[in-house]
Amino acid sequence: MRITSLASVLLAGIALALFMSTGCDKPSGDDHAAHGDHDHDAEHAHDADDHTGHDDDTDSHADHPDHGPFGGHVFKLDTSEFQGEWKKYKDNDVIKMYLLDATGKKAAPLKVDSFIVTSKVGNDDAGFTLEPEEPDAEGATAVYSLDDKDLSIAIPLGVDIEIKVGDKVYKGEIKAHQPLDH
Repeated sequence: MRITSLASVLLAGIALALFMSTGCDKPSGDDHAAHGDHDHDAEHAHDADDHTGHDDDTDSHADHPDHGPFGGHVFKLDTSEFQGEWKKYKDNDVIKMYLLDATGKKAAPLKVDSFIVTSKVGNDDAGFTLEPEEPDAEGATAVYSLDDKDLSIAIPLGVDIEIKVGDKVYKGEIKAHQPLDH
């Protein structure tokens, strides 16, 4: 069910205010987590393969999405071939999405025909087209991004993802969620 335009604008404004005050990190020249731009593991004393560093009495993260190798949040696609990761930057409207291998531990470059993100709230059925970053000679890359305020607002309200590769279409979603306090 779609929310009316006025309610959509109001919800989007509230979500944006919350998201901007608690978003993730600002992109730098090289935004790999290994280079320190988003050191979630250090903040929460995670072991690389064991997420038991949380104190269950004071720091419940039952709804906290898994983090990927680029410091973003992992999302599932309707394939076992690969997964996705998304990252929102606190001080701007840049959204980056990464294609990951089946294990979710490393980049999986593909030549994508289209990478569309569609808001679950509002009346914009056209969606947002993410652009490839630094594709190789064959057009393959694992990083797709867009600097768009409306997409930045849409992400915490929930979005559908559609990635077309040749004659295959992969679908996924990022469910509506509270902004993460990073």
